[in-house]
Amino acid sequence: MGKIDKSLVKQAENELEKEKKEEQIKIIKSAIKSTLEKIEEKKKERDKLSREIKILKQDIQNIRDGRLDLIEERQKKDEEARNTSVIIVEKEKVVEHHNHYWDRWFYPYKIEYNPPLVTYTTDTTSTSYTSTASVNINCSIAKEASYGSYVLKDGTVKSFN
Repeated sequence: MGKIDKSLVKQAENELEKEKKEEQIKIIKSAIKSTLEKIEEKKKERDKLSREIKILKQDIQNIRDGRLDLIEERQKKDEEARNTSVIIVEKEKVVEHHNHYWDRWFYPYKIEYNPPLVTYTTDTTSTSYTSTASVNINCSIAKEASYGSYVLKDGTVKSFN
């Protein structure tokens, strides 16, 4: 048997240790990169949710102020606002002539609202129903109707006075 050079063995061990360390570093760097990418993705989601919440809060405030015209304008300019809003507001195209239509308070708007999904379940089947509620309303009625208390699904109560 030949004699093994101890320095070659030591050098091989060092190379294996170096390769192992490089592999560990590569895994950590990959994990950090993936984490940073996920953070950026979540920030984008948060920004989108923040914009949607802002739109919904503006809708509520505009209804409370009796400003359906502002909701309609926002929905015309911004497709995201139209898709985010719970209601779609459009100024009526055909208007019976009344002398008070010069005042924005009494100009008729059409509101489309998609109520929450209703699901009926039996032992074997589950059936869901959706509907669209549509109503003609003016800013004055919208403002007056917004006041009151609202009980949400989670049991919290929101009041507008």
